[in-house]
Amino acid sequence: MAASRSIGIKITLLLVIPLVSLVALWIFSASLTVGDAFRMLNSKTVYDSLGEPSHALATEIEREWLVSAQYLATRSESDRADLIAQRAVVDRARDRMRELDAENETATLIADAARKPYQDLKAAADRLDTVRMEFDAGQLDLVNLGENYQPFPDAVQRFSVIAAMSTVEGSGQQARSLTSISGAQHVLAKERALVAGVLGRSRKFTDAEKLRFAEYVTTRRVLFTQGMNELDDELRAPMDVLAKSEAYRQLTNLEDRILQGEVAGEVSPVLWRSVVDRVDNAYTNSLSKAGAVHNARNEPAAIGVFVRAGAAGLLGLGAVVASLIISLRMGRGLTRELVALKEAATELSEVRLPRLVRRLRRGEKVGDVEAEAPPLEPTGSTAEVREVAAAFSAVQHTAVDAAVDQARTRESVGQALRNLARRSQGLLQRQLRLLDAMQATTTDATTMEDLFRLDHLTTRMRRQAEGLIVLAGGTPGRTRRTAVPVADMLQGAVAEVEDYTRVRIYPMPEARVSGGAVADIIHLFAELIENAAAYSPPHTEVSLRGESVARGYVVEVEDRGLGLSTEEIETINHRLASPPELDLADTDRLGLVVVARLASRHGVRVELRPSPFGGTTAIVLLPLTLLTAAGDDAGREPVRLGIPEGAGT
Repeated sequence: MAASRSIGIKITLLLVIPLVSLVALWIFSASLTVGDAFRMLNSKTVYDSLGEPSHALATEIEREWLVSAQYLATRSESDRADLIAQRAVVDRARDRMRELDAENETATLIADAARKPYQDLKAAADRLDTVRMEFDAGQLDLVNLGENYQPFPDAVQRFSVIAAMSTVEGSGQQARSLTSISGAQHVLAKERALVAGVLGRSRKFTDAEKLRFAEYVTTRRVLFTQGMNELDDELRAPMDVLAKSEAYRQLTNLEDRILQGEVAGEVSPVLWRSVVDRVDNAYTNSLSKAGAVHNARNEPAAIGVFVRAGAAGLLGLGAVVASLIISLRMGRGLTRELVALKEAATELSEVRLPRLVRRLRRGEKVGDVEAEAPPLEPTGSTAEVREVAAAFSAVQHTAVDAAVDQARTRESVGQALRNLARRSQGLLQRQLRLLDAMQATTTDATTMEDLFRLDHLTTRMRRQAEGLIVLAGGTPGRTRRTAVPVADMLQGAVAEVEDYTRVRIYPMPEARVSGGAVADIIHLFAELIENAAAYSPPHTEVSLRGESVARGYVVEVEDRGLGLSTEEIETINHRLASPPELDLADTDRLGLVVVARLASRHGVRVELRPSPFGGTTAIVLLPLTLLTAAGDDAGREPVRLGIPEGAGT
């Protein structure tokens, strides 16, 4: 069975679900609004903490590449010393980048798309030691020297491009253009190293070297041209100074001459180095000026984005708070109405109707149904709640009418049963008097025995009639004027049992029961003894024992049958303690219902317990209010037995 939840929880969930959706939409829209500004701030932080050291390291690695190419060409001690010094510079720059990466959490701000290039960047820096070992071992020539050195500058370039793409629209496009021009500067470093190695040996380019040089030249020019075309006028101005400079024109001229086959003797190494250095410095100066302009633009753009984000966030938050307040007030109002309706319905089902039914069962008359069961009065203005209250009122009215009709029907049936039983009781009393007269005048032993059996049968029939009167809610009407000893009373009860020969009354202390209760107590014991005999084997004994106790007098009726289960004993004891209403559809163990009603009438306590012999023992406690002292009554009225003398002892 599914766990039940209160109406308050369900209404709260009903309100919370759309509110959560509204909050989620607000958070999503706010995140979209402020995302650009945060990306701008993060990109600046990432560049300052990771990008700048990476670019510095890339520049130093490119210089080590150039010095390595020169040493590969000359094998001179001076170039070897320059190479060792440059490697030390590279190591310091690499250590600084690693320290910055380990000391701060800037790496967590890197955009997801830039994480892979950043990992490649660190991997290339780590592999630099392997490249040096291979170079020192003579395993690298001029072409594959570039293939081994260029991964780090390429990784820095990819990282810069992707980081630039994470900025806001417009600003990101300009940043990518500047990054493209910066990439052209990195390619220029590759050209410089390759040509320096060839010119240092005063030889011609090999086919592989010439192909690689052509690739570098083409890539540099494409990146520079593409970046220039996408820059706006303000950012293009510093780049135009570079593009129109004499050094840049000389560089282009030297590149064309080398591509046409001119090398050593035609292109001077000193000239090449001088031109490339001037162009490289011009690249650096132009990019610095353009970067300063670009960063100055981003600050007001970021402020504007934050202002828009703040306004949108406040408006959205106000809408969410207003929706929350309105929803909670409506939800609480509806919950109060439903709780009030539930409390009214609970009072109806648990207090008013049960109280009315108890009154009807006690036989009280109910005249005005409307006064006894007024309609429910719900609070609030919800139409459905009022309709449910009206439906409950209609159900209440119908239930009260049904209970009244049932009480009337039960009273009518009980009255009819009492009338029939009293008629039978009267006829049986007359029959018993006739039998007494016949027994007094008869001397024949056989006839006398037949008369005793007929007398016993009539006595049992009278008990059944009196039991029907008790079940119908009446009193049998038989009373005695004087008290009767408990032993004699038990003898009278045995006389009303069919299988009386199996019953044995053991000696017990003297005690007397007041005359007004004797007939009912005899009937009570007769029902218990009859039940014990009926539910035990025919060859076993039903024992009666009695003794005085502090609270009265106890009589035990014990059989030696199969006994009852614990659950059955608990059920029967509950019925004995609380006499149930007569259910005409339930005819099992009517004798116990009679016992319960007679016991309740006189304050007698009856309880079943397991017997040591395996059967069941009925313990009957006669209260002190039913007992009288031995000398309180002037005379003793004999108990009519209706069985042969000496039976049951």
